[in-house]
Amino acid sequence: MNSTDKPKALLLVSSHCPYCHTLETMLQESLNNELLGELDVINIEKAPDLASQYGVRSVPWLQLGKFLFGEVLTPTDLDKWIEHARKGNGHSEYIGYLLEHGQLAKAVEWIEQGNATLEDVLPLLANLDAKMNIRVGAGAIMEHFEGLPALREIIPGLISLLKNDNPAIRTDACHYLSLTHSRDVLEPLKSMLDDEDQQVREVAGESIENL
Repeated sequence: MNSTDKPKALLLVSSHCPYCHTLETMLQESLNNELLGELDVINIEKAPDLASQYGVRSVPWLQLGKFLFGEVLTPTDLDKWIEHARKGNGHSEYIGYLLEHGQLAKAVEWIEQGNATLEDVLPLLANLDAKMNIRVGAGAIMEHFEGLPALREIIPGLISLLKNDNPAIRTDACHYLSLTHSRDVLEPLKSMLDDEDQQVREVAGESIENL
């Protein structure tokens, strides 16, 4: 593994945090095993301005490449996220992680900062096996970007969801297409007026009216 492939880690801790020591120990082991390129551990009691700079209110807080975590990770999860950071992938999975932990605002902010695109949200919309808070959160992200170029950029991906075997996903896709405010989605939506599922037909009709 080239040194350039190894992600850098920044860990913020405090003196009286037992969880911080646990995570620091795991990260140090990863560094010793040459899975990390660099590890900086900073006590926020000695550097309070740094905590303010990063908007950190509790520790441990870990920045691993582009990924941010506000809790201790299991060894298995830490290895997984180190690998994602090394390869520059896992964006969709990380958005799902944030949504699962009730961090919708952070997920939106992470996307707005250019760390991911709405293309990375599409797999979450298409996964009926995902936890409810992940699916609801993914829908909320779509609604946050209503009418914005970022949403119009994934029109082809949303249109592809219209062909999904599950009517619930086709229904959601009709709704999300209406949020693009683009006339380019009218024909795909009109094709759904003949869908075998009544709810799909109804939402497609409502979406066309909204456009």
